[in-house]
Amino acid sequence: MKPRTPAKLGQRHGSAARAGSAPRALWIGVGTADISPLDPELLTPTGMGRRVRTRGVLDPLRVEAMAISAGGELAFVTTSDLRTIPMEKGAPEESGPSGRSVSPRTFPPGCGGAKEFQLKVARRCGCPEHRILLSAVHNHCSSPDVYDSSPQAKAALRKANRKILDGFVEACAKAQASLRPAEIAASTVHLAEPVGLNRRMLLSNGTCVNCWGAGPMIPFGHKAVAPAGPNSARVDILAVRQVGQEAPFAILTSYATHPHLYELPYFSGEFPGALKRRMEAAYPGVVALHANSTGGDNDLHGVHPMPDYEPQQVRWFRESAELLGDRFVRSVLPAIPKAGFQRPAELRSEYYSSEAQETSGSHRLTILGAIALGDIAFLSMPGELFVSLGLDLLAQSPFAHTFLMGYNGSREGYAPPPLAFEQGSYEVMRGPGPEIDLPGAPLGSIRARPWTGQRIIARSLEILGRLKEGRGR
Repeated sequence: MKPRTPAKLGQRHGSAARAGSAPRALWIGVGTADISPLDPELLTPTGMGRRVRTRGVLDPLRVEAMAISAGGELAFVTTSDLRTIPMEKGAPEESGPSGRSVSPRTFPPGCGGAKEFQLKVARRCGCPEHRILLSAVHNHCSSPDVYDSSPQAKAALRKANRKILDGFVEACAKAQASLRPAEIAASTVHLAEPVGLNRRMLLSNGTCVNCWGAGPMIPFGHKAVAPAGPNSARVDILAVRQVGQEAPFAILTSYATHPHLYELPYFSGEFPGALKRRMEAAYPGVVALHANSTGGDNDLHGVHPMPDYEPQQVRWFRESAELLGDRFVRSVLPAIPKAGFQRPAELRSEYYSSEAQETSGSHRLTILGAIALGDIAFLSMPGELFVSLGLDLLAQSPFAHTFLMGYNGSREGYAPPPLAFEQGSYEVMRGPGPEIDLPGAPLGSIRARPWTGQRIIARSLEILGRLKEGRGR
């Protein structure tokens, strides 16, 4: 199948099995690739602010891909340990101390970006670009940046970014090569023990403050009332097994939270890496994929006090990630489907980009990509929406099971519900300036807007509605 040229940006696109072609039942394959940086000592993860040189890689970073073929159509669902899928080259970066970038979400030419990821996979695998769904987990110990401005560091960054791009292509190619007759089933479970908790604390005067482990800083005369939104407890689970087999060969989980424990000077798969290792140990031979969705106001639960010195902190970090991975998997394993498997004979897709509607010079961008298999849908979307908005979307989705996959290359930042703008705290105060972005405005000055989250949810529901009704082209 030759790659299709995507339709004009800013408009919806759809696809279904070609008219007159004999429907072919579901085939699925999975693949992975290592994307750990080769020269970590010259680099630093982009999350938060590392103050010392990176020591190395604590545990490997990975990208996973699931190739899906049904009705003669091909699509890919990808997950990765990255902080976010990087935007395209050319957007400005901000500079921090010593000239280091503090918002490094661009790749140099030939080294990646969401569109280049999709283009390379499309050329290698013969899949339409808009049916290659991208996602990341917002891991603050992953996506690389230079530690200083030396030529050696810049060369190391180019090499690391090239490895990430090649990793996405490799994982997708492996997934396509392993296509086999498959059937799928989905389920939902709520965690019995805390993993992600709402970090916004509502005060007695109706405003909010943020708290991370040590507790909130409360102004004199006020009291902490309750979390300002729900804790993240919902996990959506997809099991994929070969026809005639009992055990799955792939398991996809979707869960919403910020997966950063602490800004240690190491690269690590963090909590997502730990839960995938636990899942694969429980099912030998399985490939575990994990997607983050709408965790803009949730952080990982601080499981025990962090020690003062780095060697002890490394041990604390590892133990905490594994403990949270254990909590997650203990609830998920009993809920993995063992019945209700289906083999949809048709794959439908939809794609939307707001690029055509954005003002000149704006760095905002909403990308939505979706595919549907029977009563199961996958939605690639922006990250940083609050948990309550994600729950609203899931409750209104016309599909029995919808897998939300965030951090896909969109550029919207935090997207809270309107009430959060009256409650305050840093997610709704993204820098001074007018409500409309000025041409050339740096990324850090883009303000959250009260309608952004609801607009993304509404657009997502439109896309899912068309897929459910079979109106995609």
